[in-house]
Amino acid sequence: MKSKLRTTAIILLALLLSLLPAAAAAQGGGQSLELSLKRTFGYAGGGGQIQGRFAITARGPSDLASVTFLLDGKTMAEVAQAPFRYSFSTGDYALGAHTLSATATTSSGQTLSAQPLQLNFVSAETSASAALKIAIPILVGALVLALISSIVPALSRKRKPFELGSYGLAGGAVCPRCGMPYSRSAFGPNLLVGKLERCPHCGKWAIVPRASQARLQEAEARYQQDAHRGEVEPDQQERRYERMLDDSRFDE
Repeated sequence: MKSKLRTTAIILLALLLSLLPAAAAAQGGGQSLELSLKRTFGYAGGGGQIQGRFAITARGPSDLASVTFLLDGKTMAEVAQAPFRYSFSTGDYALGAHTLSATATTSSGQTLSAQPLQLNFVSAETSASAALKIAIPILVGALVLALISSIVPALSRKRKPFELGSYGLAGGAVCPRCGMPYSRSAFGPNLLVGKLERCPHCGKWAIVPRASQARLQEAEARYQQDAHRGEVEPDQQERRYERMLDDSRFDE
């Protein structure tokens, strides 16, 4: 008899324990309130650091009637219609750590609370410094990639033999070292002040702007005079290459 009573008591206790979660869910309605923070204009970094203007939004059950937004337990705003959102500026509050939370009521009279957000309001100087630390490496990397993508194809592309008076779409240039004219490559890397080009006469690299017609004519006359004296010869001539190599040893 005692064993039967013990068994019955165990079964009743198990049933009671199984009903407790359901009762708790019925009491809370199985409903929750969630907060989300969105940057409107400003800075948002790691560790909850924010600066500028932000919007906080509360999401809950369909019968949500009103939401009270709180900062460090003090009311920031009360919103009584959807969307339950409030915009604020960190500049209106003291710098440092803050707790952003919210409470809400439903049309049935139920009270809900959201999991608070731990934030750190920082100054504009701090946010600018942090943003620069992120932006500068990205900009440098993008610039390096742009230079590589433009310089490598230009260096590997075979240039056409030099023709006096023929300079193409990119125009002509005058070498700052030997003073001879040559055509600029249309695909050469443009470095704002000029294109990075290799002189076909002396073999030196330089950033050269587009030369005027007058400068080109002067350089052409100098080229023809030197050619008559035998001082300017094709690049493929062995003696010319030897002189270029000798000169480059002293320049570099």
